[in-house]
Amino acid sequence: MLLKRKAMNADILPAFHEGHAAPLIQILTWLFFAFSMLAVIAQFATKRATSRRLVGADFVLLAALVLSAGQAATLLSSAGQPIGNLQAGLSPDQIDGAWKALYGSEILSVLTIVAAKGSLLISLGSVTPIARHQMMMRATGVLTLLWGLSAILLFAFQCPSPQRWNITNPKCIDIRAVRTYNTVMSIATDLALAIVPTLMVLPLQITSEKRLTLVTGFWSRIVVVFASAAQIGYIRSLPLQSDLLHSIWRIVVCGQVAQVTSIMTTTIPFLKPFIMSLDSGLWSANHAGVATTSSYASACRSGHLSSYVKITSQQSRDPLVVKGDKGIDIWVQKDIAVKREPSIELRDIGGDWQNM
Repeated sequence: MLLKRKAMNADILPAFHEGHAAPLIQILTWLFFAFSMLAVIAQFATKRATSRRLVGADFVLLAALVLSAGQAATLLSSAGQPIGNLQAGLSPDQIDGAWKALYGSEILSVLTIVAAKGSLLISLGSVTPIARHQMMMRATGVLTLLWGLSAILLFAFQCPSPQRWNITNPKCIDIRAVRTYNTVMSIATDLALAIVPTLMVLPLQITSEKRLTLVTGFWSRIVVVFASAAQIGYIRSLPLQSDLLHSIWRIVVCGQVAQVTSIMTTTIPFLKPFIMSLDSGLWSANHAGVATTSSYASACRSGHLSSYVKITSQQSRDPLVVKGDKGIDIWVQKDIAVKREPSIELRDIGGDWQNM
């Protein structure tokens, strides 16, 4: 009896095997969406714990999460469940529905990643007043928007009407070229989102430990690059003449990994350990807005960095008290610019203002 049961079990294929990859896609889709949701909740909780108000970047990140939910829904729907399985045994309607689900999933994935990157760009652009940094942020933002728009158009119109979702049609644009372009541009913008913030952090007069913390937070985005690089490898080796509905499952999984890591790495620089380091370098606390413009030419000539600090009070309060590097008390009225060498580290003194 036992031997017979073992023989019967040997004939039963596992839920996930070489010709049946759909369960893996379904499980990972649920798991990755849960990770994305937890990351966004963590950022919002950090804002609340540090008494920070929600800004435009937070709502853009929330939009990315909503788009991610829509993208997950397309893969988890009954139409998307055959993606990753062999076409043998599937009806023509099931195959057509799977291509429709994949079509919607790829477009929503691009929108999700663009929104996640846009959230980070808006956040970083709001904390640096240095013209060079703002210019780099704008350039990265324009590149991200152009890539997102072009990728959506390519995915939407890669195949002729009326079945624009049927990528098995030989009249379609080369599906490998479309997906390679999309992934390469995603890598380029990810690298820019790591390099530009690093250039912002390096000149700051903060401790090496805080600088390393910030750089690590920004370069955590390299995980997205690795996922995208793996996706390119699978795209280039995709056999177009084979069972495409099954063969594409590795590309789908890599795309899911790139999407979830893009959302998670967007939130990392704004979790508490990183936001505390940003406070001492780029941001003042809640009640004062601080903008710093650095003279790089002066730094090259004199060997030290000259900083121009403009303090703008956001509330109708008494003058701020700023303590200099040598124990000198400086009273600064609203919209007064202060020039010091080296740059002054500004801190918000909560409660009643007092002389230090």
